[in-house]
Amino acid sequence: MKTINEIYGFQRTPFSKDVSFRELYRYPQLEELFDRLGSTTDDGSGLLVTGRAGTGKTTAIRGFLDSLGTSRRVIYLGQYQRGPALFARLGLEFGLRSNLVGPRKMVGLVQRISEESASGRKLVLVIDEAHLLERPTFEDIRLLTNADMDRRSPMSLIMLGQRWLRDMLRREGQEALYQRLRLRYALEGLSERQTKEYVQHHLDLAGNSKMIFSDDAIKLIFVASEGILREINNICYESLLVAARRKSKKIEEDIITWVVDQREIS
Repeated sequence: MKTINEIYGFQRTPFSKDVSFRELYRYPQLEELFDRLGSTTDDGSGLLVTGRAGTGKTTAIRGFLDSLGTSRRVIYLGQYQRGPALFARLGLEFGLRSNLVGPRKMVGLVQRISEESASGRKLVLVIDEAHLLERPTFEDIRLLTNADMDRRSPMSLIMLGQRWLRDMLRREGQEALYQRLRLRYALEGLSERQTKEYVQHHLDLAGNSKMIFSDDAIKLIFVASEGILREINNICYESLLVAARRKSKKIEEDIITWVVDQREIS
């Protein structure tokens, strides 16, 4: 059986998350997020980015920070639940001895971050999946942002998480950290029109500029995915596999219906 690349003339796998900053589908919400990222990384402040799983938070921020080149030192920490593991990973980035624990570890981290700031190099700390963190870890993160008797911030702090992360910070007595996250942005799903543009954009990236999804198919993709980018990718890719097996050059509503039913998301 021919592959979907052979059948549809793709030069690369369509609807992949492996896209560069220049290849990202640019829409108003993404541009607004980039504005906030630019401000945060320029002035060493904090940014909180929340949204449902699959809205493209990590992909967007990774792409933006990659575009900065070597002008910033970016440290990415993701999917840690326990503070010791997170700070152990951060300690490795700064060359701290692995046997340092507890308060000694935190003192060492604060010192290294302050030294990095004093050297003139801008540091960006990205904490992904922050809604998984335990409550005491939030206070330790706040302590890392203190420098020069709180007159300045030694680094830019970007925290990403599910929508309830905001409530966690407010409810669990973390007002000091929440206030340090000066800018806040909630990334949402695409509209129906944007969903069609997004699908066409990924077809173009893959090397086939023809819209092989019918308008009715796009409408159903939008409803089933609720405009969530990851779900759009998943539905479209699986639909291409089904269409290829059926030897269909055009993806109509019936194929999307079958895929959605199989995925049990309708």
